[in-house]
Amino acid sequence: MPALDPKQLAFSSVDGKTWKRMLYGQEAQAAWFVDAGEGFTTYAGTLTARFNPCRTQADLQRPLAVSWMKARHLAPSIATIQVKRDGQYWYEYGVPTLAEVHEWVSKTIFWHDEPKTILEVDLLMEDKWWKCADGHYLVELHLFPSADTPGDWHITYLAPHNGIDARSLMKLMEYVLTWTLEELKAPSTGDPLLDWGSETVRLPPTLIVAAEMPLQDCPDAKGAPLPPPGFVPFLPSIVGNTSASANDHNNAHVRLTLSKDETTRYREVCRANGVTATDLWLALLALSEIEYTLQSSADAPEEAAQTDIAAYEQASHFLFGFYFINHRHKFPGNYTTLQDGALLFGCEGTNLLFDMNTMRKAIVYDRANSKVVRDTSRAIIWDGVVQMSHTVAKGTPADFTAVFQREIDRQAVLDAGKHDDSMYHMRVPMLSSIGDYTAMDILNPFVPGTGELSSELSVLEQCHSIRVTHPLLVPICWQYAGRLDMLWSTGRRWQSQENLELYKKIFKEWLDIAVGIV
Repeated sequence: MPALDPKQLAFSSVDGKTWKRMLYGQEAQAAWFVDAGEGFTTYAGTLTARFNPCRTQADLQRPLAVSWMKARHLAPSIATIQVKRDGQYWYEYGVPTLAEVHEWVSKTIFWHDEPKTILEVDLLMEDKWWKCADGHYLVELHLFPSADTPGDWHITYLAPHNGIDARSLMKLMEYVLTWTLEELKAPSTGDPLLDWGSETVRLPPTLIVAAEMPLQDCPDAKGAPLPPPGFVPFLPSIVGNTSASANDHNNAHVRLTLSKDETTRYREVCRANGVTATDLWLALLALSEIEYTLQSSADAPEEAAQTDIAAYEQASHFLFGFYFINHRHKFPGNYTTLQDGALLFGCEGTNLLFDMNTMRKAIVYDRANSKVVRDTSRAIIWDGVVQMSHTVAKGTPADFTAVFQREIDRQAVLDAGKHDDSMYHMRVPMLSSIGDYTAMDILNPFVPGTGELSSELSVLEQCHSIRVTHPLLVPICWQYAGRLDMLWSTGRRWQSQENLELYKKIFKEWLDIAVGIV
């Protein structure tokens, strides 16, 4: 395969004013997701901030604007635009004048008057999206008065997911909150003294450049790996949502938050069994999706019900359509922290396959009585399903050689004009396990009760989701302030709130079963 041009995959400038680089691989494919899929994968991350004393919009407007300017200087990627030329997506960044910095602030910070709950904010934000090709600034910031806890603020960043992720942007928000607090305590005069132009050293390259892959010696594109012999994926039927609970929002979602004690117990049983928290989560997701499909088939139209039961009986594998893998912490040189030009989107991924014979041992369907029977023995759950999950996740190639190959394969599909958004029009999970924010040292100064700044400003909670325009179910998991959170999103045109509440109920039952087995 011809060598890749590093000058295209890292930011460069002819005049020192305008900087450009080409998007490649996963980030380019995700731009197609958005543009061809009505905003599919647009990502919203929200935190709830409590100021002491309470602060009004008038109190916060200037401090936040100053902090947002500093954030651009630290992480200039947030002020890039994406454009499309000759079939390829490109990043562009312009070194700003002070007037242009103020204009950028005015176009990217939005204040909302009506109080909302954090879940209402999440739904509202997933109704908003723009095409990557439209030259829109990468990240917007939205602020809502909290209806959950009056006096607090929900602060949301919104962007195409191909440009940011939940680790990098929450770390950037830690800086934004710190600077905002400093401004509130000791207001500055005038604009912050920032050397505009020097920030361009922190415009990151694409992932394979940051990973120091041999661009001059690229492997040939291989295409998608062949499935196992006799591969039949578990694909439930797709039925439109006719429930009266449907509304005008694009997404439907449901959230499960474990208590601190439940979170501690969850992690203890994982350690005791030699698996990760994500391994158990994957197992529970598969169990819940299969049982939910069978339970809900009782109320489905006859054709859909028979499709669902046949999917259970005949499938060879349970398919996770996409499994995000974080790579930022593994880069051999720079690009791991914001100060050295961290990639704001530092992940890619692949799919996962679970053996359905193993799943059918845990979930037995009595066709004669239309009844689901669970086998909750340790041998079936921990030694069977969870151990399989651990083996599959651990066996998924995550080294940079494998990543290099996957990125080349993705780009080859795009270059051939073969991207097909309709391939995601199926009912399978597409998931992300963000991790433990405390362990990642993100927002620690603002953890209620323990953070060094929490007496003046605390972050009470977070919420993460993407815009879903396919029947995909998108579970996202994270831990903050000692509590494990999970949020499932999907397209409301296919799933009602009642559907998701049933799914959540089944998931929690399987979680309680798993952590109760000793």
